[in-house]
Amino acid sequence: MEIIKRVICLATFITLCPANINASGGHEKKTVLDSIKVNDIWRTFEYHIPQFPTPNPRLIVVLHGDGMTSKSIQTATGFEFNKLADKTASTIVVYPQGYRNYWNSCRKEASFETKIKGMSDVIFIESIIKRMEVRYRIDHKNVFAVGYLNGGNMCYKLAKTIPNIFKGFAAIGANLPVNTNDDSVSVGKPVSIMAINYISDTINPYEGDEVASADTFKKEKVLFDKETMDHWLNLLERNDKIPLSSLSSTKVKANYTFFREDYFSNEKNKRVSHIKIVKDGYPFLNSKIDQWLQLVANMNKYIDIPETVVHFFYRLQCGNPGH
Repeated sequence: MEIIKRVICLATFITLCPANINASGGHEKKTVLDSIKVNDIWRTFEYHIPQFPTPNPRLIVVLHGDGMTSKSIQTATGFEFNKLADKTASTIVVYPQGYRNYWNSCRKEASFETKIKGMSDVIFIESIIKRMEVRYRIDHKNVFAVGYLNGGNMCYKLAKTIPNIFKGFAAIGANLPVNTNDDSVSVGKPVSIMAINYISDTINPYEGDEVASADTFKKEKVLFDKETMDHWLNLLERNDKIPLSSLSSTKVKANYTFFREDYFSNEKNKRVSHIKIVKDGYPFLNSKIDQWLQLVANMNKYIDIPETVVHFFYRLQCGNPGH
């Protein structure tokens, strides 16, 4: 079962590479553990603050993948989000913990316990943002969310249901569910979003159809990668005086392992970016990690996903996503 293999590979990488973890030692490994009560259930999260934070910092919410934790997503990315936050001193990074390590995302037919129990993950994330506003006076106009796998689907749910709270989103290894599998009540507003998918993905199928999962979870269907992108592009085009054809598109390739397309609307001041990885897959691992186990040696090292996502967010904050 692919999903179990991926979790095992990730856990093995974290366990057997102490040199990597020690090499990243320093302030980037320091986090604050906190909790908040949502519908009579205590939910936990941790967050990283730069050593000398600037006033009114931006906030990046990082949502872990299937079976992961708020701690393991930091280790798996080589603490890259925290390192980038430290470089600018103007970013707080928060890592919410999914209930039983999963999210109640936009996929209605998912059989995770968090979905069965109807956990209020949207309210949970909103509550974290409100606490950060009160406690650290974050810039509420510059709040971002990024998610991996199930966390990517959670990003889609946030983008559909509460887009005004966020400046931008990024989803890695996730496609939107088909209509019959979608439980998000969309407000239909355009958003700035980046989607990163691998054309040979066997868990989140690039060409749509059933999501691969362990036997204990129900299989449900998602859209084709292009249909997912078309959803966000169509929201840009809707009610525009300038037609969709005026949106600028650029393609970038690196060592022929991935391609990138960017579309932006000056009228709506929104940007939709699509990265299609065509070779070696996409672990959410930091490509700068020096040691690579043999079991992940064939993973794509030409794109640093945390760095790419953060640069996308920073560009949005500059207020001119078209450049």
